[in-house]
Amino acid sequence: MTTILVLDVGTSALKATLYAQGGAILAQASQGYSYHCPEPNSAEADPDDWWDALPGALAQLNHDLRDVRVIGLTGQMHSPVLLDEYTAPIKPCLLWLDRRCVAEAAELTAELKLPPYHLNSTYTLPKLVWLLRHRPDVIAQTRTLLFPKDYVRYKLTGVMCTDATEAGGASLLNWQSRQWTPERLAYAGLHTSILPPLRADREVIGYILPEVADTLGLPRDAQVITGVGDVAAILGGAPVEPGRVMVAMGTSSMLYAVVPDHLHNARDENDGIYPYDLCGFRLFGGVSSLTGGALDWAWRAFGAASGLSFGEAMQVVAAIEPGANGLVFVPYLTGERSPFWRDDLRGQFIGLNLGHTWAHMLRAVVEGVGLCTQLMLDRFARLGMPSPMIALSGGAARHAIWRRVIADTCQRDVAVYGSDSAASNVIYALCAQALEHGLAFADGMNRVFTQPSITHHDAALAPAYAERMTTYRAHLDVMLANVR
Repeated sequence: MTTILVLDVGTSALKATLYAQGGAILAQASQGYSYHCPEPNSAEADPDDWWDALPGALAQLNHDLRDVRVIGLTGQMHSPVLLDEYTAPIKPCLLWLDRRCVAEAAELTAELKLPPYHLNSTYTLPKLVWLLRHRPDVIAQTRTLLFPKDYVRYKLTGVMCTDATEAGGASLLNWQSRQWTPERLAYAGLHTSILPPLRADREVIGYILPEVADTLGLPRDAQVITGVGDVAAILGGAPVEPGRVMVAMGTSSMLYAVVPDHLHNARDENDGIYPYDLCGFRLFGGVSSLTGGALDWAWRAFGAASGLSFGEAMQVVAAIEPGANGLVFVPYLTGERSPFWRDDLRGQFIGLNLGHTWAHMLRAVVEGVGLCTQLMLDRFARLGMPSPMIALSGGAARHAIWRRVIADTCQRDVAVYGSDSAASNVIYALCAQALEHGLAFADGMNRVFTQPSITHHDAALAPAYAERMTTYRAHLDVMLANVR
């Protein structure tokens, strides 16, 4: 049986998904790793942890991989993997979560006059400027710039390249020509020679190195395509339906909709949500910086001490009455991107009292993410895309509490189409195109979807969550007016 292998180099785990050529998922596995926060607003990782996770993830698939014909990659974006003259990674790598470059982002924005969705502190260029100022030895050693999926692909194939999604996420892309804007590297004291070639998303860039193939149990003649960053998740969670909002929720959330023809020129106030072109589609949407990651933080900070497993704890949290006994959480622990573009916003619990337990706090976090999602959906509605149903994907789609709370806080039904592999589904379709000349991307995508499971919203909870939203908005308005 001909198979396709997709690798997703995530923030906290490398996920491997094995597809049949026809789109069925045969196996999935992941191998975790950690990142470190040595000082406030920092997030650093060792790129070799991602590569070292690959053998374990492949072994857990428990499948014969000799039938793999095409391999594609996706992964976390914005995190600069800098290589020295020996092509070794200069460690540590600053992750997209690292916010120490807020001042650099503000200076670059003023200088380059780019909209916030093309330049903010999540993106790569401000991080490079921060490194120049605080770790100039790193900049002096740098000979190549890659991104996480590109580094793993390089280790697989020996080929250095990237794609336009990564260049855009680095603030180094000319969005009209889809080519590098190399002159911006001067702000970071870097030469344009560090930039790898930009290759098309479905282009076959090479084959696995023989010794690597033999070690991993993969065929030497398996083709490897470029792939795209994990922004792919905005297309891979559901069949394309113009106007329907797709929410890909993992550590952060991406909320996008394919734009109906009559709204192609629409614009949101202050670019809270914005246009984005991917795989031939015009989308509108934005990114919420920390959603599933907020629950992960709360679990580690408050829930783990309960002695319960995460799954057991979530059952306790699900049993807490909606509204968390008056406790409201604002999830801006690392600032917020869409729709505010404010690095200075911070998370907070509102209404905490002696009657609240760790379970109430975790419930409030999940509900706070739901309210944050509703704020974004309000933007879509004002632009003419009210989206009565949400297509949810990503890690959150696996958990009943996320599906239930998103449905009730947003007062919309939630549809989950099959697996949680939204970004990987897109890479599968690109790989299928490499195998089957003439296959349309949308046709490849539609192969992976099953009939959705639907979580219907509870209309009776609308007043309670409207009250929580009033509290949320009031505290948010104070922060927006006063914090800088």
